Amino acid sequence: MTASRDPDRLIHEFLLEGEEQLQDRVYDAVRVEIEEKRQRAGFGLWRTPTMNKFLAIGLGTAAVIVALLVGAQLFGSPNRGVGADPTAAATAEPTPEPTPTASAQANQQVIADGQADDPEDAYPPLTVTLPAGWGIDAATGVVVSNTADPPDGAFIITFAEREYWIYGDPCQWSTTRPDTPATTVDEVVAALTTQASRDASDPTDITVDGYAGKTITLRVPDDAVFDECDDGNFGYWATIDAEFGDDGVSPSRHAQAPGQTDTLYILDMDGVTMIIDTSSYTGTSAEDVAALETIVESGTFGD
Repeated sequence: MTASRDPDRLIHEFLLEGEEQLQDRVYDAVRVEIEEKRQRAGFGLWRTPTMNKFLAIGLGTAAVIVALLVGAQLFGSPNRGVGADPTAAATAEPTPEPTPTASAQANQQVIADGQADDPEDAYPPLTVTLPAGWGIDAATGVVVSNTADPPDGAFIITFAEREYWIYGDPCQWSTTRPDTPATTVDEVVAALTTQASRDASDPTDITVDGYAGKTITLRVPDDAVFDECDDGNFGYWATIDAEFGDDGVSPSRHAQAPGQTDTLYILDMDGVTMIIDTSSYTGTSAEDVAALETIVESGTFGD
């Protein structure tokens, strides 16, 4: 199955403001250059214990500026004819600073594309409305505010699987992996609420755009020492995903810091169990914590 992956486990468009017009041949050359190099960002993995930083959204506009400069140098100034005053060449005004429109205002983003190798595992894509200042890390697909890292970050990651091996003890996960996976919302919730040291909340019934499920909140102990855990990871669960190399044994999802809070929205997607994991830390602002819930509530499924 594919999913917007965990923190071990996918650009925004920008508009350049300004009134200057490019000459036709410069414009055409630059447009062709951009078309030839256009790429599609994909969903990726997050394999390191530390969160990747949210990629600087100004990179896209920088690339466009470079392309414009190259085009201008290739074609030069147009012939002005015999007798033209060489000192009368127009001086280009400074290019205005680009505005990252995608993060400066609320915007809709697909955070789970619903695609799968097996058509039976496919599900409707999940689209949410992100508040101003939020975006998607292009390398991982993780939804973040200004950062996903502790001590003050916030992020959302989604899974959509038929089977979850939920460890009995997140710290001693290698020896507490169950023999059989959880395959329904109720089984996933039951396994997570009895997970050692997690201090789980009582499950609550929820519905997200017509899909029913449950939500629970889990915490990583404030005094957790990850170096004392198996492979240094405080593991939540494992999945089997051939595309991304998960083996059903090692953690597909693990914690980033002691004191981390995860509110999970667990939905029945007609046989596929989706987990929308909203995560925050002890230093996360109340505004960002509230935004996590608002984003999930805005979710809609379908094209």
